[in-house]
Amino acid sequence: MKRMLRPRPIVWRGPDERQPPVRGILQNRFLSYPPEKALKRTSTLLIQVFLLTVKQNTPDFQTTQIINTYVVVRDCMRARAQAEWHRLHDVLVHEPGIEVFFALISPKNHLYDRYFSLESAKIEHKRLCEILKCEFNVKVHHLTDAVLESVQHPRYRTILLELVAERNWEAEPPLITRDNEHLLTLAILGAYQDRGNIALEGTMHNLYFMRDQQVCTDQGIVIGRMATADRRRESILTRIALAALGAGPVGLIQRGHLEGGDFIPAGKFALLGYGSRTDREGVDALLWSGSNFEEIAVVKEPVHPHIESTDPMVSMHLDTYCNLAGDGIAVGNQALLDHAEVEVLARDGGIYHPTGWKGSLSQYLKEKDFSVVPVTTLEQLCYATNFLCVRDRECIAVDTGLVAQVVIKRLRKRAALRPEIYSRLLAEVEDDYRKLRLDAEFYPFKKEVYAEGLEIIPIDLHNATGGYGGAHCMTCPVRRG
Repeated sequence: MKRMLRPRPIVWRGPDERQPPVRGILQNRFLSYPPEKALKRTSTLLIQVFLLTVKQNTPDFQTTQIINTYVVVRDCMRARAQAEWHRLHDVLVHEPGIEVFFALISPKNHLYDRYFSLESAKIEHKRLCEILKCEFNVKVHHLTDAVLESVQHPRYRTILLELVAERNWEAEPPLITRDNEHLLTLAILGAYQDRGNIALEGTMHNLYFMRDQQVCTDQGIVIGRMATADRRRESILTRIALAALGAGPVGLIQRGHLEGGDFIPAGKFALLGYGSRTDREGVDALLWSGSNFEEIAVVKEPVHPHIESTDPMVSMHLDTYCNLAGDGIAVGNQALLDHAEVEVLARDGGIYHPTGWKGSLSQYLKEKDFSVVPVTTLEQLCYATNFLCVRDRECIAVDTGLVAQVVIKRLRKRAALRPEIYSRLLAEVEDDYRKLRLDAEFYPFKKEVYAEGLEIIPIDLHNATGGYGGAHCMTCPVRRG
């Protein structure tokens, strides 16, 4: 029997260095295995096995030789999410790091809701990852590890260098001589030399909210385009990371804005929000580039009826006021569901066309036979709907009772500065608090939750949510179902 060789990466070279002979090869890892070992790996990995053809002294792959002893195994996954309640297998996360420290110097200027303890937020994030791994057997991939693996390939190291070199063209020693860990830190911090001083610009303060840089559809990953300048560079980094997981994008949004918190798949249909972050141009771009759902409900961001003006930090993404906890079960704030306008598009001949159906999101969910677990305005502001559904009717959710007081305190400050806008909202929230405390029913400890048969693991995220987001915002699903 032939001596088995150690697995090693295969680098493809073709007529066009940027394109592999098989679509998507450069976005996946390839390992050489004997057939019997390759077959054993199918129990834990989604593997595609095929015979390797290699060129013989020609650059165009026209002359090939079949190698029968070995097969090529694509160590990859089918990145897709058909429904929010399908079992979550792989998720990409990023633990809050030094980039958060600089945002906390001035939280409101970096899209944060409030100041919080960075060290405590790290502990809470570790706990979230631990629950995913230990309780649900989800494979948790960390952004930094995935990027460092991906940049072993010259193509992705070049992308990282270009990201860092935006403001570091005259760096000494040259960037190309520096190690990958150093380059990654430079990219996240946006650090550069300015006349002998070190300056930061374009720091990825919100990187630990991994939901928004991309959308995972029924066809795969679509790289989004962030609405705020503070977050624009993040999608470049997540694209590099996803390549290491074999989850290269099927689409790339280059016009308009699209953020992942505005997308919720629901089997044969999907909910797609727009407003403060995602815009209609971004919606149209997604429908053209990476969706095959029979129907799309396009949801306009609502304004809370107790706010006398718009405030994107109340409902800037769809998942901040509505989410799906299982097949036929939604969780949402009724006032916002009633005020969210929906237009339905149906797929016909590969193109989405308006069906003429228009109404509220609550009406649409009712038509789709979804029951709604209601949450109060206070619970909604405490990220009750920003839970992560891991399996049908099994979720990880913020314990809103632990966040309530700090949210009320923050709202009181806003109302003191702008009573004409926030006074009615504050009155409702304080009334919610009295009732919820009296009944001891802070979400997820609600009779409606138990009545629907939901199994929800509460988690303390009262620090990490200070950046404005819960478990849903902090996770990028890579593979469901």
